[in-house]
Amino acid sequence: MAFFIDAAIAALLAIFVNSILIFFSIRVITPMVGIFAWSIIFCKDCFSGISIGKRIIGIQVIDANTGQIANPLKCVVRNLFYFLTFIEFIAMYYNLHGLRLGDYATHTKVVLYNKTLQRSSYIQSFLAIGYVLIGLILFELLLYYRASSFGLWGLLYQ
Repeated sequence: MAFFIDAAIAALLAIFVNSILIFFSIRVITPMVGIFAWSIIFCKDCFSGISIGKRIIGIQVIDANTGQIANPLKCVVRNLFYFLTFIEFIAMYYNLHGLRLGDYATHTKVVLYNKTLQRSSYIQSFLAIGYVLIGLILFELLLYYRASSFGLWGLLYQ
């Protein structure tokens, strides 16, 4: 349920940003709005292992090995597995502990919110967000280059 709340917030923010850009007649390539939404989804747990949806539900992401709040970079890697959403939901459904593939890869788990756990530093959180933004911009540049080399630039970037 927390994921659906976060996805709705990411979509609404992307629509809001796109509307502002249109209002001020700022032309932006269409996939950039999607990249903005994906960056929100990937970075949603970077601050103390809690996203807005997780805060509403009362859960957080912790490191399964240490029992402390998961490192922001682990949270980002965990969220990268959302590209496999359907497989993620199947894996989570059939797992006794409700773990996703991202949880297996990063050795994390979701537990009830515990405010006594040690928080990660904001520098780590901002670095993780920066890595995501750089990665998504490089992906966008690659997509732009490939689309233009195949003659699809006008189709994808209007």
